[in-house]
Amino acid sequence: MVSSPEKGIQEIADDNEHGADYLSNFAIEVLIKASQTEAENVDLLHERLWDIGVKLASIRPSMASIPNKIGYLFNELDRISDVETYRSNVGVVGRGIITDSFRNKKLIAANVKAVVGNISSVFTYSYSGTVVDVIKENGYKKVVVTESRPMMEGKALAKELGERGLNVTLTVDGALGLFVKEADACLIGADSVQYNGSVINKVGSRLLAYAAKDFGVPFYVLCDTNKFNVLNYLGSPIVLEEKNPEEVSSSLKNVTIKNPYFEVISSDLITGVITEEGFMEQFDIRQKMESMRKYVEPLYRSRK
Repeated sequence: MVSSPEKGIQEIADDNEHGADYLSNFAIEVLIKASQTEAENVDLLHERLWDIGVKLASIRPSMASIPNKIGYLFNELDRISDVETYRSNVGVVGRGIITDSFRNKKLIAANVKAVVGNISSVFTYSYSGTVVDVIKENGYKKVVVTESRPMMEGKALAKELGERGLNVTLTVDGALGLFVKEADACLIGADSVQYNGSVINKVGSRLLAYAAKDFGVPFYVLCDTNKFNVLNYLGSPIVLEEKNPEEVSSSLKNVTIKNPYFEVISSDLITGVITEEGFMEQFDIRQKMESMRKYVEPLYRSRK
């Protein structure tokens, strides 16, 4: 439960366990909660929510779905003059956005099956709620996953899938090149997709992509189109987040400890991006971003 906008914003900023889909839905919940505060008129309520929305859109720059969903919400609230109607619509539209994100996972699972075909074993990396749902929905029998240090999201994924009865292999991140050939395909999620077809995901994903290419294993990115980085398409630079170095190690004499969380996987390493709208190539991605720009552009202007 979201207790206050400030605490909600901080929770999203500090979260190192959940993916972009979860956190973007949480950001919408923060705005729904904030909309219930007293306000004399629509302008005051809108201004208050907009300030919160701008902060939410800025705190996790690698996660494109946060500004995309927030931008869509505010676009749907335009031209409402009655404060109670405005407040009600925040809830209706916001909950619709969250519901759509769950519906889209099922569509992605169906599209993966259509594109990839009948396979039995997959290699994945880190923890993607979309990939987990695809694995469950499509009934893959064997999953290979590495730990995904430093917070071990891959270990949590292995535990979850193992408890569901799947045949899971868990290994260290450095050994992924030894095991990738055991998979029929690599399936990863995305924190954002760029207009040039490259993808931002948890650090280590690029090494998996290189290994998959070396062994001729298809490498697919699975994500909702809300992960498309419209802010970057409009001109915002890519920012790759780093987290607390103490997650890696306590301080060491004369040692600089780095803890990057995200990296870019170039499009030439990716077999394809599969979304709720199907298999999408670079042209399709740019076209989709162009259709999304109308509701993300106000956030872009506010951040310049």
